[in-house]
Amino acid sequence: MPLAKGFRPLHQRTINLAGQGDDMSRGIIRVLAVLFLAALALMVWSYLLPLIRERATPGEGELELATCPTPWPECGYLPLILHQYPAPPVPTPTFTPAPTLTPTPAFTPGPVPSAPFYGVEFAPAGDLGTVKDLGAEVVLWSFDYNGTPQDWLAYLDQANGYGLKVVAWLWPQGWNWNGSEWEIDQQARTFVQTVAGHPALFAVYALHEPYWMGCYGCGYTTAEQQALYNAIKEIADVPIWSDIGGIAFWTEYSEATAFADGVCDYCAVWYYPFLPGGVYQRDQMISTLEADIAVAKERAPNSKLFYGMQSFAQAGDYRMPTAEEMVDMASIVYSKDIEGALWYVWWFGPLYEDFLSNHPELYPVVREIYDEIVLPKKQ
Repeated sequence: MPLAKGFRPLHQRTINLAGQGDDMSRGIIRVLAVLFLAALALMVWSYLLPLIRERATPGEGELELATCPTPWPECGYLPLILHQYPAPPVPTPTFTPAPTLTPTPAFTPGPVPSAPFYGVEFAPAGDLGTVKDLGAEVVLWSFDYNGTPQDWLAYLDQANGYGLKVVAWLWPQGWNWNGSEWEIDQQARTFVQTVAGHPALFAVYALHEPYWMGCYGCGYTTAEQQALYNAIKEIADVPIWSDIGGIAFWTEYSEATAFADGVCDYCAVWYYPFLPGGVYQRDQMISTLEADIAVAKERAPNSKLFYGMQSFAQAGDYRMPTAEEMVDMASIVYSKDIEGALWYVWWFGPLYEDFLSNHPELYPVVREIYDEIVLPKKQ
């Protein structure tokens, strides 16, 4: 390292004391050198000692300066001795008890229900036991796109413990039409692969109102939906669910939106008949359902229809049905050739002002419909 301008190392300096000879000069230089080295040694030791003590194993001891038998600078080494000291007492560990958890049901898959199916849409994990008691066999739930496989499997595991099957909807969905093909990102691929082998999986949710998408002509064509169906199947061979809606209407609307097989394995349709002021559009509901079934049978015989039964209210547009209206609607739906029906919705946060889970007084009728309408159709 270069020295500062005008500085000379210690061994190059001379000390000139008036009236003293060379011997005295050499003696003074020697004393100064000894003091300098001693100070340097103490500085080094003050740095090393805490490190030595820190790294010493309890019970092995610590190092400190020992007495040199001759004047220290002539020893030629830095004498150290090891002093033993007792190991400190080992503290008794304290444990914070874990919080009491609600027992998780045994994850023994129940028998796969037979058609026609019965269930609810958007049942949180904490409500799965309740909806199972009400007769539900299938639930639809949205899975967080930013979740992990462990997060996704936790819901499926709990549903499986109750013998429920799940329509698994990744949201946001992770696939996008770029104008010529579907781009499916890695998170969506991981989701499909994760849920594919789970015993609780009923289907993977693909698209919501795909022919509509906010306006006429804004949605996907039948061919584009078929392309997504095939792309998901290439990731894992899972059943595909889409909320289609208005199959007969879109088939009449244009050739590009005419319904066909290869769009969805389970295809949901609906008509919400319960309007403000006590209005029940019963006839319109029946005619729409029958038209959708007829088109599906003709154009997509391998696709199975599910029906969304209204159980929500939305300010100014829809109201909650009464118990009698729920029984009547379910009787109509299950008298038709469908694969099953789900109450829409059990719960949906702030989207609707009211929904089924807010009405325990309606729970008995939900169970009654299962026992007296759905079960007899299975036989």
